[in-house]
Amino acid sequence: MNINNDSPKYNNLEWDGLQLSQQTDWIMQSRSYGGDFESLCNNLDQIISKLKKYGLVLIRGLPISKITDDICCNQFFNFGLQLGSPVSQSRKLDFLGKVTNRDSDILNPTNRGYESSAALPFHTDRCDLLCLLCIRPALHGGKTRLINAYRAFQNLKEINPSYAWELSQPIPFDRRDAQIEGQPGWTCLPPFSFENNVFISRYVRRFIESSQRFSDAPRLTDRQIDALDTLDSILELPGMSLDLKMEAGDLLILDNHRLYHARTKFNDGDNLLENKRLLLRLWLAWDGSPLLPLSYQDTYGRTEPGIYRGGVWPEKYTWDEFPYDIAAAREALNLKLKTDI
Repeated sequence: MNINNDSPKYNNLEWDGLQLSQQTDWIMQSRSYGGDFESLCNNLDQIISKLKKYGLVLIRGLPISKITDDICCNQFFNFGLQLGSPVSQSRKLDFLGKVTNRDSDILNPTNRGYESSAALPFHTDRCDLLCLLCIRPALHGGKTRLINAYRAFQNLKEINPSYAWELSQPIPFDRRDAQIEGQPGWTCLPPFSFENNVFISRYVRRFIESSQRFSDAPRLTDRQIDALDTLDSILELPGMSLDLKMEAGDLLILDNHRLYHARTKFNDGDNLLENKRLLLRLWLAWDGSPLLPLSYQDTYGRTEPGIYRGGVWPEKYTWDEFPYDIAAAREALNLKLKTDI
């Protein structure tokens, strides 16, 4: 096996969960920066610096209880517009997602995990940056778990180098609700990639397994399944994950190409809307994003670094309609949404 381990342009992260839990530099207290979204927009350089260094930043204590839900949604969305440019999160053209329990069955491949209260295993989303703002935590459970994908790869390589090689080769992923009529419902890409001397990871075990519902998709081999099982066992090793109990007003921003995220099962206590766990979610393209492998184009639409890409879109939307430049794409999107509405 020959995997390029030269220092990449898009720096690898070295921490594990235990190490990061003993540090605080990746945490920002909102009161130290003015205490509101507008003040955060004036401190984007510090946010971006932490993102590049750690792959994440946690901003604690935004005063969301002092504003209405509608104002909070608007201010959070406007913050996202300053950091990057939002992309659609579903066929319904959702740019501001609401992560809450709608009793969705995650075993159904047509359902989305963020509408369930079930535990969600480690995975990545279809965006460059993931932003989560906690409005209401669950009564019990609902912790957010984060893992450094590069550390997971290194551990896999130490345990079984051939498995690391196996997961650096293209394997089938279900395209789920990003499937386009007339095209296969699956795509092939490597969970780990060092293409162009840049470490990138995309991992969603459920999508890999559900690719097998398509008769024309390549069959997973026993060796691939063993490699996936070994990776999953590594992700659950003590000290691997950083486990966060997000409170109301906490904002988590993470690099989706270098970190996996998961969630523990939660219980809201009752079914009253005002008591249910609720996180607001943004998927962003941003100009600090890396060059992606060509095999990721089916998933992200584009692979060039620092451009507008990613998301899940209604089928009528095509990438030809959006400029590559993030600011220009934001303007084009605003015009298109007004026209469609």
